[in-house]
Amino acid sequence: MREWIRTAILAVLLIVIITASFAAGFMSNTILARSGNVPALAALGVDLGQLLHKDQPDRFGVFWEAWGTVQREFYGKVPDEQGVTYGAIRGALGTLNDPNTVFLEPRAASMERSELAGQFEGIGATVQTNQQGQLVIVSPIPGSPAEKGGLKANDIILKVDSRAITGMDQNDAVLLIRGPKGTSVTLTIQRGGQTFEVSLVRAPIETPTVTWRTLDENAMPTTGYIRLTLFGERSPMEIQRAIKDLRDKGVKAVILDLRNNPGGFLNAALDIASQFIGDGVIAYERHSDGKEETFMAKGGGVATDLPVVLLVNGGSASASEILSGAIRDRKRGVLIGSKTYGKGSVQNVHQLSDGSTLHVTVAHWLTPDKHDISQAGIEPHIAIENSAEAAKQGRDEQFERALEYLRTGG
Repeated sequence: MREWIRTAILAVLLIVIITASFAAGFMSNTILARSGNVPALAALGVDLGQLLHKDQPDRFGVFWEAWGTVQREFYGKVPDEQGVTYGAIRGALGTLNDPNTVFLEPRAASMERSELAGQFEGIGATVQTNQQGQLVIVSPIPGSPAEKGGLKANDIILKVDSRAITGMDQNDAVLLIRGPKGTSVTLTIQRGGQTFEVSLVRAPIETPTVTWRTLDENAMPTTGYIRLTLFGERSPMEIQRAIKDLRDKGVKAVILDLRNNPGGFLNAALDIASQFIGDGVIAYERHSDGKEETFMAKGGGVATDLPVVLLVNGGSASASEILSGAIRDRKRGVLIGSKTYGKGSVQNVHQLSDGSTLHVTVAHWLTPDKHDISQAGIEPHIAIENSAEAAKQGRDEQFERALEYLRTGG
């Protein structure tokens, strides 16, 4: 077993070191992703068999000395080979001191891919974990198995197929509920003082990243409100659909809400920015050797003439910051809220052989005026925080300030 682990970890570390040499340069769950593949070792002139040959000097002698001691003396269960391999990857990545170069195990990687694709297979309910470690339904998605099965907001899921999930990591619990379409899952539900079981048949669930409406309730029917939660594969199409619908309803200005949007795909950011910016620079990508790549507006945008206000906060990251920086520097709109997260780096995403993924930082993003987004973030034109007192009253001061700006022009 020791030799197997040694070989696996050396192979993993080799790939990490090679990939890191190309990287030089997200909660956090923030991402700005490109897809990619780990470079073939043969193309790099590396003989993996030779490097891992047992006659080669042991480059990790201290590691094996320490791990051998753990195997002999540890009072408890020692991780299996896979656990050791994943731990070795995380340890190696930790030496890079880059929180955005990250490793996701297969289950978490699968969930990330589903979220960015905007579709998964399951019961169709948004959930969150409460302070007691219980998984609570925030709302069932309209038309989903969850809604058709009678699940309601604030229902607590105690068990999934008789397995207790209280205290379980939320991602792990969600992955138990998800599964192939047509399969069944039985949930033990607590509602008020009652506990009962519900059996549901999983189905394909679409998760739109864009919602929109006219602001009739605020006496501003010619103003549209668009909420963008993620820069996913279908987000540009959804944004175009939202703008077209709002225009058909007579909208003359738009509030685009990017608050707590963690980012997503680069192409989605560029496509959406191009809906508001007719031509010219959207962003620059700067690599560690100083070389820059310029990304231009793609033309044909459906909202290049609409006044736009962007709502941003400390949860607006990555692709949100590319869009915000472009709107600000190109003078296409006004930013209202608080300073953004400051995640201005781009990651190549490599899918590994077991379904896990490796996100490797390869460059930094600059706004059209060459401001580096990393760490500094994007400062809004009008800075305003939502106070705790307003939140208790159910008020959104940042949104209210956006309405005031559009009414008065200042």
